[in-house]
Order: sequence, then structure tokens, then C-alpha cells
Amino acid sequence: MKWKLRRALGIICVTGFMFFLVRSSASAASEKPYYEGKTIKIIVTSSAGGGTDSAARLAGRFLPKYLPGNPHTIVQNMPGGGGAVPNNIFASEAKPDGLTLLQDSSSGMTTFIRGGPLVKYDPRKFRTIGAIPRGGTAVMIRKDVKARLMDPKAKPVVVGDTDGIRTWLAMTLWGAEFLGWHGRWIYGYPGTAELALALRQGEIDMWGTSNGKIIKDLVKEGVVETVTQQDTTRRSDFPEIPTFQELLGSKRPTGVAWQAYQSWVGPSLIDKILVAPEGTPEPIMKILREAFVKMAEDPEFKSQGDKFFGDVWRVMPGDEAEVMVRDASTLTKEVENYLIYIRKKYGLPLG
Repeated sequence: MKWKLRRALGIICVTGFMFFLVRSSASAASEKPYYEGKTIKIIVTSSAGGGTDSAARLAGRFLPKYLPGNPHTIVQNMPGGGGAVPNNIFASEAKPDGLTLLQDSSSGMTTFIRGGPLVKYDPRKFRTIGAIPRGGTAVMIRKDVKARLMDPKAKPVVVGDTDGIRTWLAMTLWGAEFLGWHGRWIYGYPGTAELALALRQGEIDMWGTSNGKIIKDLVKEGVVETVTQQDTTRRSDFPEIPTFQELLGSKRPTGVAWQAYQSWVGPSLIDKILVAPEGTPEPIMKILREAFVKMAEDPEFKSQGDKFFGDVWRVMPGDEAEVMVRDASTLTKEVENYLIYIRKKYGLPLG
């Protein structure tokens, strides 16, 4: 009798275990990939037509190919406040579910570094998916006004920008401070396309961009000459343009003044950066970061990247870019004070 009871109990246990296995297998088989049937929204911190917008649209097109479930994507342009407005909204409203991403640029970090009451976000808290550095910015000047740059008695050269905080502007301010450049700074243009048009039409005289294609087009048209470039080494596609450090030569400042310059241009080494909200779980970040790296190897993505960004650009993995964001966004009080001083002196926004 006991033997029969033990046998019956054994059959029940085995049957129950098999049922558990079958049910678990069926559950695993029916479980959908995380992104299947979902839509990712990419918020862009600039207007349409510039490098940040191009980076977002490339990500919107190619990233889903390498995400499990191949989600749909929508891209929403939200310029404002040097990137502060979209960054604030993203920081306060975006859910950490991997479905709302922010395509930012170095200007978002520069705005944070500059500070002020408008800044209610901290880029160091975002989770970085990846970045696209495009090489250092080249500053150009219209040929018909070049002689005025070093003449304090002439009409000032007009330097144009979107919001007065772009990293390349540091070269023009330090050029005025230590090389005697004679300029006047205006800002408020919506984006890259509008600034390129303003330079062509003579509405502004001096402007900088990392976009190699735009630089080459303007030079080829005979509109401008290149003055300097931002990298510590010359870009391979512009070996004839001196770096700003080369241009400064013996007049390069030391101490806090130079630290302030480096802090301003530091975010440009990251350039175009795609981020997820604070608190996004590691499993989702792993999926997004792996897809970003795979996307970068896509031949068509590379071809489109060359079209939008020129010959010199690369993809930076998210973990590497995240460290650089943290380092570039942390300043001493002395450096902060010098940045306030030089912006105020040349009429650029303080906050």
C-alpha cells in the first residue's frame, strides 16, 4: 500500500513538473521583444536642417533596425533656450522606459555649465546611449571683411550664432581678448541652415560649424576664408587650417583663463549626443547601447553620415560618452566666474 502511495505521489510530482516546464516554455515563446509594437519618440534640441537634427533623423531611421521588436520612431524638433527648454521638459516629464529619447548637442551641456534660472536639468543624470563627434569646428570669415578683423577703428566684424553659447564661440571671444579681434556678437538665429544663409548674404561676417560639407561648400563658392579650427590637432580633411592654439602661439593664456576656455570647448568633443532619461533600467540601456553600436556599422548609415557630416566623424559608445559628459560638466568656482566675466564683456548671455 505504501509502495503504491509513493508511486502515485511520484507520478503526480513528475506530471506537475512537466506541466510547469510546458507552461514556462509556452510563456517564454509567447513573450514579445520589449520594443515590439511600440513607438520611440526622439526629441531634438534644435530646429530642422542642422547637424543635431540630422543625427536624430539618422538614429530614428537606423536604430530600430537593431532594436528587438523593430519599433516605430517619430522625431520632434523642440528648439529653445540654447537647449534648456527641451532638456527641462525631458528631465521632468520623460518616463525612464526607453520610449522617449533626447537628441542633444554640445550646446545643451554648455548651457548647463553657463547656469542661470532657466536651467532646471543636469546632463550628468541622463543615461547616454551614444554620441557622434564630427571633428573640431572651423571658424570662417567673409573675404570682403577680413581686413576689418584686426582693425579697431573699422566697423566690427559681426559674429553670428543661434543662442550665444555654442562651443566654437569661445575661439572668437578668446581671439578678441588675447589676439585683438574686433567683433560684435549677435545671436537668435534658429539653426545651421539660417546661419549659413546669413553668412552667404552678408548679414553676418563670421561663423563656425563642424559640418565639413558646409565648410567646403562655402569655401568653394568663394564666399569665405577659414580662420582657425577648434581641435588640438588639425582635422585630416582640413590640414591647412591652423588650430586655435597654434593661432594663439605665445599669446595663449594660462591659469584660470585657459581652464575656462577648455571648459567651454570641452563639450564639443562629445558633440551630438543621444540620451535616455535618468533612471532608465540597465537592461533597457544595454539594448539601446548595443543597437547604437550596431547601427554605426551599417554601411548605409555610414554613407548617410558622410553625406550629412562630411568626411570626419565617428561614433562614440554610450559608456565612454557618459564619462565625458560628467567630466565636462563639472567646473570650479574660479572658472565659472571667468566665464561670466568674458560673456558679460562681449555681450553674450549669462543665464
